[in-house]
Amino acid sequence: MIAYLTHDEVNARFASRAAHKLGLDLTVLPVKDGEQAVAADMLLLDLDHLPPDFKADLLQRAESGRLRGGVAVHSYQLSPPETQSLQRAGALVACRLTAGLIAASAASSRQSDGSVVPHPL
Repeated sequence: MIAYLTHDEVNARFASRAAHKLGLDLTVLPVKDGEQAVAADMLLLDLDHLPPDFKADLLQRAESGRLRGGVAVHSYQLSPPETQSLQRAGALVACRLTAGLIAASAASSRQSDGSVVPHPL
């Protein structure tokens, strides 16, 4: 399952429709229900519509080596160094939400043996 954290209704509807068309299990969660994301195989974050501390915490995890994959983000507000830091830590990074990002998120949460890589948050 992909857990998508966003406060943007348009992105939430798009993500739900795209995942359904792709045959993927995606659950949209508001931040207040973020603890439910622990059960997800992949965490997809809309950094432009989440509290600033989410971005700060994610970047801190990436820079300290505590981010081990299982995370995808989209944001127009990431600087090139922030993007590189997240990518080096194994996160998928895009400017905007697309069906391709959702599909890549699902694919990257699977290991070569088919088992799921748990996300680190």
